[in-house]
Amino acid sequence: MNRLLGVDSRVIYPDEIRKLCPDLDLSEEPAFPIMAALYHPPGGVIRHDAVVWAYARQADRRGVEIHQGVEVTGMKVDGGKVTGVSTTAGEVSAPVVVSAVAGWTSEIARMAGIRVPITTHPLQAFVTEPLKPFLHVILVSATLHVYISQTDRGEVLIGSEIEPYSSYSQESTLDFLEVTAEHALELLPILSKVKIMRAWGGLCDVSPDYSPIMGKTEVEGFLIDGGWGTYGFKATPIVGVTMADLIHSGTVPELIAPFALDRFWRRELVSEIAAAAVSH
Repeated sequence: MNRLLGVDSRVIYPDEIRKLCPDLDLSEEPAFPIMAALYHPPGGVIRHDAVVWAYARQADRRGVEIHQGVEVTGMKVDGGKVTGVSTTAGEVSAPVVVSAVAGWTSEIARMAGIRVPITTHPLQAFVTEPLKPFLHVILVSATLHVYISQTDRGEVLIGSEIEPYSSYSQESTLDFLEVTAEHALELLPILSKVKIMRAWGGLCDVSPDYSPIMGKTEVEGFLIDGGWGTYGFKATPIVGVTMADLIHSGTVPELIAPFALDRFWRRELVSEIAAAAVSH
């Protein structure tokens, strides 16, 4: 199906898998022996913090004001129209407000008097001590719900699916570390003596159909970009283009029209749960 849609991926088998990742356990010993894999050559790793700072730097050069450490405390709405935002640093008047806050989407929308069908779940990950480069591909197991890659600093980054419970906690849990480490060792037993250096958690906003919510709401001028689950980062560039187009023209771009908030009331869902190799 991928190839029919023009996606550069193909099924490969143990001989080729071994060449791409010699340290992968391809024996019959694991609980789920590796029989084949889906290989996507263009796949890669990007340093997310560097990307965020690059966006911030360019935004600043173009006159955008970035206020770090400022909390939104309320939304100002008058006559069904948004008029501004209340923050810990004072009042901000604005005819258009965009909520692009990931796991906090439902809270910000509530301030505007809007209910969105989003639940927030923790997503955890951890990194090992730095190692010499040995992993030149990204490993993802849909069976074990684990992904593994090596960063440019040599750390092995390991993560899993979102936690099954809804929470705003961003702390790492022992259960996650134990289960995810066990699954990672099923794939790469050579990591058994490697130390875990740090772990963290983030928040994911998940919609009922596992697709994003983008565009207008019943409050005029209040726009939403949320519900991305675990794959919002990769969509950031086109999200910026389409949402900016909406703000400028007042017309919803055709590309994001199917992701409108009111699709849930119209029962026209966009199911994308199979778009990620680990569940979200």
